[in-house]
Amino acid sequence: MEKNLIIDVGMHKAEDTDFYLSKGFNVIAIDADPILIKSAYSKYYDYINSQQLNLQNFAISDIDDEDAIFYVGKRTVWNSLKSEIANRDQNRLNTITVKTKKLSSIFESFGVPYYCKIDIEGYDEIALISLKNFDELPLFISVETECLGENEKINEKSALATLRELNSLGYNHFKLVDQVSLTVLNNNAKFYTDSKLLIYQFFNKLNISFGNKRRLQKKHGYKFPNGATGPFGEDITGNWMSYEQAEKCLLKHRNDYFKLKRSISYGFWCDWHAKR
Repeated sequence: MEKNLIIDVGMHKAEDTDFYLSKGFNVIAIDADPILIKSAYSKYYDYINSQQLNLQNFAISDIDDEDAIFYVGKRTVWNSLKSEIANRDQNRLNTITVKTKKLSSIFESFGVPYYCKIDIEGYDEIALISLKNFDELPLFISVETECLGENEKINEKSALATLRELNSLGYNHFKLVDQVSLTVLNNNAKFYTDSKLLIYQFFNKLNISFGNKRRLQKKHGYKFPNGATGPFGEDITGNWMSYEQAEKCLLKHRNDYFKLKRSISYGFWCDWHAKR
């Protein structure tokens, strides 16, 4: 394992890459959108020149070196290999052809990182599956719990898919993080309410750090923008949960969210952070 290496799978606008660089880590940042890669080359030229940052233009999939259709929309945060995700709220703009790589091949090329962030709009589970035969894996890893298209619904078994994959890889300590507020959720307190959802949506729309995000900004000296995964590893507050506790936590908060009047099919936006 490369202790000073982070692999950022789904760089987007470098919301997380920027944080990792500020912490002194070497970063491999991957994104399928060539425009976002080009923008990062310009913005992070000095980091690239010093070899602290390496940009890779691939879509992570289950096959290496395939030409794949990638859906790119005005809301680039929804860019995806899945049209039903990119086309939320009639967002889809156009399609491009991109080369694919398995996440396992990225590890083989660049080394096993200390931490791997995965956020690739519906392909997180596929990225994890490619790692099944690896003897060594990152100490810390994060993935989205789920990523759905507009009006798409899944059952509880499917909602637990990424958690199960993490556990099958040997990860047995978990934290569940709400991505709007970067709050660590637990089995004790109710988090999702209509009033709280409205408040966070309002402040996020204005890009104002509020509540937990403001506390994290003070702690880390970094303003986590909308869409950022946030802190990782032992920098995340709260206690690590066992697999059984994590399963109950996910189902509790997911059920609470979908009971809200303001809930939408793809609005339950949480990440799993896992530790081996």
